[in-house]
Amino acid sequence: MEQKYVYRDHLKKIQKWMLIIGIPSSVLLIILGVILGMARGEYIFVGIGVFFGLYDLLLYKSYDRFTKAVFILDEEKIVLKIKGIVKEEIKYNDITKIDSKSLKYTGGWMVIYGQSKKPLRLMVTIKDIGLLIKQLKLKVDEIEKSYVYHEDKLIKFFKTAYYADQSWQRSSYFMPRFLLILVIQMILAITFLIIKENQLIGYIFIVAILVQLFGFIYVEYFIYVKNIKKQSDQTNWDIVPYDDELAKKRLKKVLYLGLAATMIAVIIGLFL
Repeated sequence: MEQKYVYRDHLKKIQKWMLIIGIPSSVLLIILGVILGMARGEYIFVGIGVFFGLYDLLLYKSYDRFTKAVFILDEEKIVLKIKGIVKEEIKYNDITKIDSKSLKYTGGWMVIYGQSKKPLRLMVTIKDIGLLIKQLKLKVDEIEKSYVYHEDKLIKFFKTAYYADQSWQRSSYFMPRFLLILVIQMILAITFLIIKENQLIGYIFIVAILVQLFGFIYVEYFIYVKNIKKQSDQTNWDIVPYDDELAKKRLKKVLYLGLAATMIAVIIGLFL
């Protein structure tokens, strides 16, 4: 039975915004360059606009290797397809080495070496990367080739990948709301600074921003990283199931904390 894995959706959003922001900006630079060129005889901005437009299109195209990629695991091999075309294919029997590099609970990649010159690289930005690694390990173990990987090293990467899976889910919920509150905080801070002309107000709002940011860091590193650290390395590659509702409840408390800190900053600002 085939199992398919793709890169996370945020990469598609990044690729889309390359066109939404990059192309109009390049066109505006070209128009500005033409206007200035007609007035001064210098067309340097036209060249800059053309350069960034072409660079943006090339970068957009390069993201196809993420947004159009599919990793397929079947009974015999792992395959990378891009736009439906097979780019890399390694049979489990042909695997000579599985190596991994990771910055603990932050990011990394795993490299699969086979008979071909080009190895297959798996990034933590692949959705459900933890499950992919576990399934690949099971396939390799079934054919008695566990010697191609170093278990202690691989399980460290597995934990990092599994944490990355969960962290992306929390970030996709928290960050848009955090940025909204951040914009409100900045607007309030600028307004008070203009009206009160007291720089101390700016520092008070910075503290309010940091309160919310540190709240998120606490949830991520002092709750979730700590939970994964508690899991034994002899855990048969199973991690405690992710509770999405509990994560949202914890992050809502952080958001409420940020709003409370903002209200306190406003009250203090009114009396300064």
